[in-house]
Amino acid sequence: MSQSYLVFTLNGKRFAIDVLVVKEIVWLPELTFEEEVPAFIAGAFNLRGKIVHVMDLNLRLRHQPQRYSLSDKVVVLDLEGRSLGVIVNDLLDVTSISPDDIEEAPEHRFIAGEAKLGEEIVMVIDHISISEFGTWNSELKSAICNPQSTLGYFSPSATPEEKAIFHERTLNLMKEAAPEVEGLVPLAVFSLNGEYYGANLEAIREFSDIRSVTPVPCTPPHIVGDMNLRGDILTLVDIRGLLNIPLKREAVGQKAIVARINELLAGIPVNEVFEVIYVNPSDIRPVPAAVEAAGQEYIKGEAPYNQKMMSILDLKKILTKEELVVKEEA
Repeated sequence: MSQSYLVFTLNGKRFAIDVLVVKEIVWLPELTFEEEVPAFIAGAFNLRGKIVHVMDLNLRLRHQPQRYSLSDKVVVLDLEGRSLGVIVNDLLDVTSISPDDIEEAPEHRFIAGEAKLGEEIVMVIDHISISEFGTWNSELKSAICNPQSTLGYFSPSATPEEKAIFHERTLNLMKEAAPEVEGLVPLAVFSLNGEYYGANLEAIREFSDIRSVTPVPCTPPHIVGDMNLRGDILTLVDIRGLLNIPLKREAVGQKAIVARINELLAGIPVNEVFEVIYVNPSDIRPVPAAVEAAGQEYIKGEAPYNQKMMSILDLKKILTKEELVVKEEA
């Protein structure tokens, strides 16, 4: 009988964990450093009145420490009444995997097995082994050193802007009850050329790393190329031209927003994906008349974000724009 797993990435590799132990998923907040814990514990945060210890899965798997990013998430696991957070990079999917499709991973303590999903190999996490608190004391000295223990902050290389966002997330998660989102507009927040933009979550399927892009011959400059996304051919479309933002190739980041409009699936390269927020419609303001020339027809409005203004894009209107469509001819 097949079982459902949450599939995520960590340093470009794919992992899966039993979805039944996943309690919730939050954007990585500012973590409080803890004394006398193994190096693979990045810290803790207050989740609506309950302390959640957060594991750096890289270090738990004895890999080298990596820089934390605003696009990282914490998967909060419910382990027989105990909560444990695990830092991951990108969430990809929830999928069913048959036990017959999982092969043993010999001599690996924390990997229950390996499964093939399409062309990808996914390592299935043994959530029981990684969360064995009874083994922590013996691992205090043997785990790879976590740089936070010497530099005092869970993400020592974070910029002041990143630290402010991490801290704001922590304050939001401390609230006693989950935020009431009925009537609010869910927006994914990202950056293009240093400016904040938002897009309605209803039009977004997922976020993905950009990798192995194949150029498409005889296409306009805004077509970055094609990428294989778990068996789907994803065309990457640079939307900055429509917004009157300079098309500087080096400004395109390594993240893509994967948008689905009806049957159309497209990837939009962005510099960075920050988080998903819920905005009160009353906080969305009309675009000032002064920016009419800057692609106003594709901007629904603007809202305050991180002490700046964020432009809210109409992805449906952008991606159905005739000039953006790649027409293949026989």
